[in-house]
Amino acid sequence: MAQLSICMPSNRPLTTSRAAIESALAYAGKTGAKLIVSDNSRDPEKRAFLQNRSADLVYHCSQSADASGNWLEAMSLADTPFLLPMGDDDEIHFSAGETQVDLSSLPQDVAGIRPQTQIWTAAGGVCQTERYTIDAPNPAERLQEFSRKVMGNNSIFYSIYRTSTFVPLLQFFTRAHPTRGGYCDWSLSFALIASGRMIHDPSLIYRYDLGKWVTESGIAAASSDLYEKAGLPADSEKYAALLRFLDIHILALRRSLQFTAAERGEVLLMNGRLAMAEFLKSVRTNAQVYDEVVVYLAGLIEQERNIDSIFHLALMMTDRIKPGLKDGYIRFFQAAATA
Repeated sequence: MAQLSICMPSNRPLTTSRAAIESALAYAGKTGAKLIVSDNSRDPEKRAFLQNRSADLVYHCSQSADASGNWLEAMSLADTPFLLPMGDDDEIHFSAGETQVDLSSLPQDVAGIRPQTQIWTAAGGVCQTERYTIDAPNPAERLQEFSRKVMGNNSIFYSIYRTSTFVPLLQFFTRAHPTRGGYCDWSLSFALIASGRMIHDPSLIYRYDLGKWVTESGIAAASSDLYEKAGLPADSEKYAALLRFLDIHILALRRSLQFTAAERGEVLLMNGRLAMAEFLKSVRTNAQVYDEVVVYLAGLIEQERNIDSIFHLALMMTDRIKPGLKDGYIRFFQAAATA
């Protein structure tokens, strides 16, 4: 029985997604994994190329118009104990000289297995390789360890996870989050890492294409695009830490992450020390880019020690990003607390 499904939601046409698909099929053939492609490109050439291509391939013609819906369709088709989310502009390869992690014998405190991640650009090739693990024994310390080790990108999101943890989290996010924005991958990574340790499989090489996220101008344009596609103002990057604080706080309430009551409380506090502290520092340093209500509320949070009160004050700020966003976050919070 296969242990791993490589899940690729794909919107690119065949010409620009073929290398990713071919690499995943080659990896599946060598390791006994299977590849799931959920395709919403509407490219007839791609559909003809992939249908009945391989016994290792599950091809799904997605009806989702947006990225988050297609992500969910791809993941929901996984019927193996583990899955690997994969972008259709990335590549994966098997390093035969390395020992592959045996997924069937992993201890229960392991949430995921990170590959040997090669950060790649079209102009420069591989510019750095990431292999760091997350080893802390409890959820709050794992959040802190990830915050300390992360190298400026969220490549660790593209790791192997337990399907029983990843899919319910993504289903809840897709159903209940007020924006379902692509910028939320950071929040999802923090939540997944809180749920268990991340070990390293050197035999799996994941080539992560930085694409537009290379130059300062490219990063600014790509960031603005993510927020605009989520229905937020283009300059919402200045609220990134605030939104991450709210998202992680709410995701941590989910029973599917299986924290004890004490662990959940520690996660909420650590999230405040990391994400909210980052946002408050930004407001202090760049007060001129925020409106006076946000600056006032940030001052109140500075004086507050109760995490629930901090959360409610943070909620009030969201209507300064976009009117009505606060009500969306309240519904998100209620859904997490009652599910």
